[in-house]
Amino acid sequence: MTADRVPPQQTALLAAEVPAEHHAWRTTRWEEVAGPNGKATVVAKSTVAGLAPRTIPGVPGRWRTTEAGALTVTASAGEGVRVDRETVDGTVTVPSGSALELPGDLVGFAGGSDGAYGLVVMDPGAVERSGLTGIETFPYDPAWVFEGEYRAAPEGRRTEVGRLTTPRSTEAMSSPVDLAVTIEGTEYVLTVLEEMPGHRLVIFTDRTNGTETDPGSPLTVDFNRATLSHHHLAPTVFTCPLAPTANHLPLRVEAGERALVHHQQKEATA
Repeated sequence: MTADRVPPQQTALLAAEVPAEHHAWRTTRWEEVAGPNGKATVVAKSTVAGLAPRTIPGVPGRWRTTEAGALTVTASAGEGVRVDRETVDGTVTVPSGSALELPGDLVGFAGGSDGAYGLVVMDPGAVERSGLTGIETFPYDPAWVFEGEYRAAPEGRRTEVGRLTTPRSTEAMSSPVDLAVTIEGTEYVLTVLEEMPGHRLVIFTDRTNGTETDPGSPLTVDFNRATLSHHHLAPTVFTCPLAPTANHLPLRVEAGERALVHHQQKEATA
């Protein structure tokens, strides 16, 4: 078993036997998780849409959109909300891409348009405090790299999936294509979810559990790049979708990410 850091470590194979692209991808993946704007720093996120002011847990101010589709925040100066370095005292417009500063050294940004915005708040010190030091992975294995293809689904198809909310909930998500891949002579067809336009997810389970392409075009399916759900980083923030029922592989996929590694765990096993 290995734990990736920057640079990633690979112990099962000699470094020369692991493709440089995989090393580069592991570095990029760690940055995505634990970098300055990494998922592990996110402490709050929400969608803001509608004219009624709303509050967001852990985030000061009242947030709403206007009839013209702009995002606004209402706060007193004492609440400590700053938009693009300007203290909010009253109601101000929050343009898409604005930098936010909040009490407790929290930072964030807002993005969107036409009455629908996403708000993300990050704690730059969260990774250090959590003790997160790496991601345990299966050793890189070229046998888990296959050719596959996207296949168009019926127009407008939606698939009912569970979400990791408390309590659990379900959602009918857009699923515009399937991913077909043949493993050991058996073809598996996995439902591809689209959480937002252009953002496709292939979520699967297997017996180890406890970029956009036109349909019909060949693509590489590399299970060495299978990643943990962001729900593992912050369960109350990332209420990720679960795998569709049809996406269970009746085999052991011993490739990709296995678990997060924390400093306390390393000490316990040293």
